[in-house]
Amino acid sequence: MFLKNSRHSRSGFMKNWFASNLIVWWGLSSPAWAASLSEGMSCLAVGDLSCAQEVRDSMVASAPAAVGTMKLNLRVLFREGKYSRVVEVLDALEAKGVDIESEDPSPYRATAAAAAGMAETVQGGVRVRHAGGIEQILEDDALSVLQASRRAYDALFGGGPGHEVLLDIFPTARRFIQASGLPPEAVRTTGVIALSKWSRLLISSPRSMGRGYSWKDTIAHEYIHLVVSVRSGDRSPVWLQEGLAKHLEPRWRDGSDSGLSIHQQSLIARAIQTGEFVPFEKFKHSMAYLDSGEETGLAFAQVSTMVGYLLAQGGDECLPGVLDRIRDGEASEVVVAEAAGHTDFEDFRSGWLEWLSSRPLIQEKIASLPVVLDGAGGSYAEDPLLAARADLARFARLGDLLRGEGRPLAALVEYRKAADPEGPPSPLLQAREATCLLELDQLQRAEAVAAEGARLYPEFTLLQVVHGRTLDALGMQRRALEAWKAAHDLNPFNPEVQTALAADYAAIGAGEEADQHRRYARILQFGGSAGAAD
Repeated sequence: MFLKNSRHSRSGFMKNWFASNLIVWWGLSSPAWAASLSEGMSCLAVGDLSCAQEVRDSMVASAPAAVGTMKLNLRVLFREGKYSRVVEVLDALEAKGVDIESEDPSPYRATAAAAAGMAETVQGGVRVRHAGGIEQILEDDALSVLQASRRAYDALFGGGPGHEVLLDIFPTARRFIQASGLPPEAVRTTGVIALSKWSRLLISSPRSMGRGYSWKDTIAHEYIHLVVSVRSGDRSPVWLQEGLAKHLEPRWRDGSDSGLSIHQQSLIARAIQTGEFVPFEKFKHSMAYLDSGEETGLAFAQVSTMVGYLLAQGGDECLPGVLDRIRDGEASEVVVAEAAGHTDFEDFRSGWLEWLSSRPLIQEKIASLPVVLDGAGGSYAEDPLLAARADLARFARLGDLLRGEGRPLAALVEYRKAADPEGPPSPLLQAREATCLLELDQLQRAEAVAAEGARLYPEFTLLQVVHGRTLDALGMQRRALEAWKAAHDLNPFNPEVQTALAADYAAIGAGEEADQHRRYARILQFGGSAGAAD
């Protein structure tokens, strides 16, 4: 169900917003036109693109060359993802002597440059753009996830955007940063490589991180942000938006909610003991501005569990009412507290802490995986132990040399020297150890090591790959499929993953799925060229 937003569907709210936020006339001589422009800008300010499109179309039909019309058209085109036309309007405004950048910092030209040459597919109310070539391997899954997200979250929140939803998948983190307007240092510190802004979704390809990342759930996460923005008139605070998005991001798959990773459980268990949570003030604008990956992980764990507690107390059915009340101007903290059966937010927070403290939390020495974008940093940069310990990395490097010479037993000795019993486990060393054991035909031990590594670091793709190899070697195709699918969901650009999925699906008689992954393997083999269709 889509929430169809017109100029009249939220008239009371819009009029109140307009009365307190009157926009300047911007070159229009008629008060009637000034009112139309202001209404269009008001629509954009509350995330109502459908409303702004209606106002824009009316103004363009009557006075296309007016400066005010061009300014509104510029902003609407940007949200529609029509970047080449955005540049045309920018050039026309500059020719009229209008310095748009002095009043609007949106990355208009940077986005047009970052999105240049991207291919687009439109299907079922969603638009997906990618860079072509091997990036087309993302298209099927991106369309499927976004369509499933529209169905799941629009129903959950009582409505959604009334326009086609655009997802831009940028092939590199550099191009994502260029289009996002986020400071590069913030992205590299926190690993925030996805964004819901300007009525559309932006993510970076899983190729941008060598270890991959959960890009499918990230699409759902960002779509939740878009729905919450639309439903709440863009008044929901960051903590609530991020809590809803993080806690509910798996719903598109099977209706389940997000559990805390082992790392997040450790972080929040320590915070319960010390009382050192991340203040909302530190991320009131964005999670991207936090100080480290550890702090970001804790902040997400906090707000996700707060939403978990809200739903445990008030049920899913409370969500539309929560967003309606926030849209209508009520304080978000009061609304959330009352929806959970509390009198105020302090009472809600006490209830949340009591609820959280009663839950079993695993406490293990797990480190945040380093943020490594676009292949920077060297071979061990993505490992939380070896990236920080050059002394231990020397043993790992020697192990790699020995394994390359066909000496897995000697390599295993060196890998074990590289481990630090006092520090966090190394996902790379776990993958290397399991590989050596597999080469030594110690299959059960190899599977146990790989399974433990994947449990601790589920987003480290190499561990899922090695786990798939060991399970296949043991003849456990159905279990192997789960590991290979996990690897595909993190980084589908590995030819071994696609070949293994095709083989294992064929082995269990799933011919359609096998054919799909054979096609992906051909795309990777031929670089997305016409040969992939042969």
